[in-house]
Order: sequence, then structure tokens, then C-alpha cells
Amino acid sequence: MTVIKQLFLSAGMALLPVALAQAAPGVAGKPLRVVIDPGHGGADYGTVYQDRTGRVAEKDITLRIAIRVARHLKSMGISTVLTRSQDVEVSLQQRTALANRVQADVFLSIHMNSTPQPDAPEAEGVETFILNNTTDESSKRLAHFENMVLGPSSEMPKELAENTDVALILKDLRLDANLSESKRLACGIQETLVRATSRLSLAPTAKKAGVVVRPRDRGVKQALFYVLLGADMPSALLEAGFLNNTRDRRIVTSPEGRELMGAAIARAIAQHLKLRGTPAATTSLGRCKVI
Repeated sequence: MTVIKQLFLSAGMALLPVALAQAAPGVAGKPLRVVIDPGHGGADYGTVYQDRTGRVAEKDITLRIAIRVARHLKSMGISTVLTRSQDVEVSLQQRTALANRVQADVFLSIHMNSTPQPDAPEAEGVETFILNNTTDESSKRLAHFENMVLGPSSEMPKELAENTDVALILKDLRLDANLSESKRLACGIQETLVRATSRLSLAPTAKKAGVVVRPRDRGVKQALFYVLLGADMPSALLEAGFLNNTRDRRIVTSPEGRELMGAAIARAIAQHLKLRGTPAATTSLGRCKVI
């Protein structure tokens, strides 16, 4: 991206974290806590799909999925915080600042994907990102879009604009410590979500025969998403499908689809936390491939 933009909340537009459960025991007695970040919000619609039947905005879909993730984590006894619980603007910096403040064990930002051409062959499926540099041009373009938070007050703080490279360097030690766990988190989410959404991928002509058309697994990738840069814990960014892809859109706009996705994401996060520091976690990490 050429410029990283941040949107600061106007007076009275407070960050709205929602604590959804009492904490479960964590490592060394520390309560387990997860922060779920519904991407975009307020004046920032994210990607938008519109046809003669109406308009679907990324900001609305991400919030609805995030609420379901939080609800399922609550049922597992895991304390969960949302970076926003309503349609409000939250800066990229504030999202991870909240996660750091509550000492979250995991930070997950949820987004929707899109391409200029509807239903293009490549515009399908789920992909999960970790923070790292990349040479992949499509990942660079996606990060550029997600880093652009729109709004009349959007601007990059002067000190950050002047010291972006320095800030990245200073984060290196923390990134190194979290990279393996972020990778394991992302792989778990990707695998679980692809497997879950395959249940909703019956082609109309194949339903009677019970043939499942498996959704495209776009894999785990890496890119410089600014919203992940500030996180002091394992973190990932989920692109939960393409709004301009008919199959993906039907899943995320249906209550059944969002419920299934929310449950799958929550299961993956809970499993990630359960395996921390175990031989099984090492084995899982060894199987994880980042494109």
C-alpha cells in the first residue's frame, strides 16, 4: 500500500467491547480470553455487493459472523470480547490496542473478499492470513484494500508515517515469538472452516445424488495487514469468502451459513488454545503449510 490510513472515533463514539463469558482457566491460572474483530464498520462499508435484489456490505456480514463466534466461545467457557458490537467506526490501531489491553490469548479479524469481476473462477473460497511479508501480488492487493479505512477523519498519525519502518523493526521480536502460534491458529481456522462450509456446497443438480461440491480451499497465506501489526498475541485475519461469488455470498447471507461458520471458527480457536504447549501442537504446526 502507498499510505496506511487510520480512522479515529469521533467524540462520543466509544469502542464497544462486549465481554461475553466468565473466563475459563488458562495457562498458569490466567483466564483464557479471545478478541474477535468484525472488520470495517460505520462509514467504512468494506467491500459491497449490489444487484437488483439489494446491497450486501462486508461490515454487516463480519459483525454477524463475529457475534456467532463469540456466542459459541462463550458456551465453551472462553471469555470473548468484540472490538465492536454495533455498526460503528473503529480504527485499525484501536482494534489491536483493545486486544493488548485485555491481554487476549488470540486475536482474529474477520473480513470478506471480492474481485472486480463477479463469479470469476479465482473469486471463490476461504483464505486465512498471518502477518508477514509476501511477494504474492494478490495478497499485496488485498492487504492494501483492508489497510484502507475510509472516513472523513482518516489520516495516518505523523509520527507513525515518519517511522513506519522503525515500528516494523521494533515489532520483530514479538512477531518472531508469535509467528508459529499464529500460523497454527490460521491453519486450524482454515481447515475447520473449509470442512464445515462443504456441508453447504451442494450443487443444485447434484443434491439428489448427494454429491458434495467442496469449496475452494485458498489456504493460509501471509501479508502485511496493519490490523495484525499491533497484536502482542497470536493473531490471524480471515477472509470468509467472496461477496461477489454466488456460492460464498449465499453462505454468509443465510442464518444457517453464518451459524455454521461461527461454530466452526469457535471450535478451531478452542482447539488451538487447548493444544498450546503440547506435543500435539508441534505436530499440528508441522502439517501447516503457508502459501
